[in-house]
Amino acid sequence: MTKVVTEEVALTDVDAAFEAVKTACIFRGIKVARLDSPAPSSLGLELIGSTRKWPVYVDCNEELLRLPAVWSEPPGTPLAHVSYAGSICIDDGQGLSLDPERRTEIVAYAVLKAYDLLENSTLDASTGYTEFYNELEGYWLHLPGSLRSRAYFEVDGNSRLLKGFVNSNLKTPKWYFVERDAEVPWEVKENKLEGQRALYIHLNALGLPPAFPGKMTTAFIEDVHRGLSPEQLKLWEQLVGPSKNSPKQLALLVSIPRKAGGRSLVAVAFGAHRGVIDKKAPVVPLTMRRHTPNHMRERGGASLDLLGRHVAVLGAGAVGCVVVDSLAAAGLGKLTVVDHDEYSEDNVFRHLLEPLYIDVGKPLGLKLALERRYPGIDITPVCATAQKWLKTADLSKYDGIVLAFGAPSIERSFSRVLKNKRFDLPVVFTWLEALDLGGHSVLMWTKGEGCLDCVYRDDEGQQSLASRTSFLEPNQPVTRNLTGCAGAFVPFGPIQARRTGLLAAEHILSAMTGVTAGAETREPSYRFWVGEGNAAAQHGLRTTPWFQAARTTLPEDATRRVFGRACQHCRTPVEPA
Repeated sequence: MTKVVTEEVALTDVDAAFEAVKTACIFRGIKVARLDSPAPSSLGLELIGSTRKWPVYVDCNEELLRLPAVWSEPPGTPLAHVSYAGSICIDDGQGLSLDPERRTEIVAYAVLKAYDLLENSTLDASTGYTEFYNELEGYWLHLPGSLRSRAYFEVDGNSRLLKGFVNSNLKTPKWYFVERDAEVPWEVKENKLEGQRALYIHLNALGLPPAFPGKMTTAFIEDVHRGLSPEQLKLWEQLVGPSKNSPKQLALLVSIPRKAGGRSLVAVAFGAHRGVIDKKAPVVPLTMRRHTPNHMRERGGASLDLLGRHVAVLGAGAVGCVVVDSLAAAGLGKLTVVDHDEYSEDNVFRHLLEPLYIDVGKPLGLKLALERRYPGIDITPVCATAQKWLKTADLSKYDGIVLAFGAPSIERSFSRVLKNKRFDLPVVFTWLEALDLGGHSVLMWTKGEGCLDCVYRDDEGQQSLASRTSFLEPNQPVTRNLTGCAGAFVPFGPIQARRTGLLAAEHILSAMTGVTAGAETREPSYRFWVGEGNAAAQHGLRTTPWFQAARTTLPEDATRRVFGRACQHCRTPVEPA
């Protein structure tokens, strides 16, 4: 009985959806008729377009967290945004907002999207398949028997021989492709896979892949072969040439330019025997997943422009580790991390490193963890004091420095040493206040006016041991210990540390990228965040007037507050009244 009621409800929804589609089509001047559906919850339609009649089917019972699935009969010729089997990619779903109470309107919207796409794709097919080749990799994925594979080499347009490995022991075999002289991926090592010959070539154009119900055959490879240049033919001979193991399995990878930018990459696995293509062996389409630093950086939002930049981070504690991780995630290519301390059990909940790195130097732990996480990054660990590092450091190799000690005396000494160096570098000093008061980031340049000592002045402009930016009144003990003096620490949480580290990372990046873009005028600046202060109040800590004033002060005004008076270390002029 329940099943009958469900089908009746589904039919009612489908009928209502058809009425909504019909209304929308009348508004657009599109003739529509209803077709038999393959399932009770789907709606079948015939839409008469300017190019042909389109049979279109839409799922009316799909949970409306996305647009409903729409498909047509498999096209007789490949079409952009239409899969081999006829599924229509009407939307990528990014930024999509749906009202689940307007189900029939959503169905009508999806149908019209599919109609427009089919019409435009047919036009594209008649004018050279530009859009189809922009979407070639998506079509390749749905070819019969297509296997997902991993490319660990850059798709740079330079034809060359590669090493291929196939794991045939998996339920669905998987291929891996690497440069001939590169270290193989861990999956290849773990499974002790034997190498196979592979060739990557770049062409200006490629023939169409098969359409339903056709399958990939040696005709595709022969067509590619006919378009090879003399240099590529030499590589081809090395690919298919005789070997001890005959017949053999080979792979051919082909890239072509995309009108929309970049290169499409597709591949096939095939057999060869005695130096020629083995027509009896199956030809298997391979869909490439690009495991390369450049692709993953661009796809993940990291900057390719930062790949050649180098920053030193001095201090790899709770704040410093966040700076390092944030810069790595942003796309920075090289980092030098300096800290003399080892990772300990006391750090676990305030640090990004896993407990397995306990007793390892913090810089070395970050190198081991982040180079695995962010492909292509190069981290130089220096397990020594920052003072020792500075004695031999060649500052000409760096594009910026971040100091995350949380030790004012050391930071001020570094500010004076770094000031007026021959190389003009942005330097960020960052520190965290106790408990939930807030965090700070001060940017100076090694040349010009503005330094950390500017911060250590009173309201009259005289030198002071207390920071002008401090949220906490001076001479208040804030350290705690759980095991005696040897275990003393300043109480703050991981969220506060991460917020401060991110603030400092953004600060140094804005200085570096601003100079690159010509938008930054090499001036000092001060950034901060203000916490609620509830935990500090519960501990009886007294805050400064700046703690309250900072809540309503813009960073530009705070910068003038810090750097607007004379300083004997950088000769900052007095701001005019």
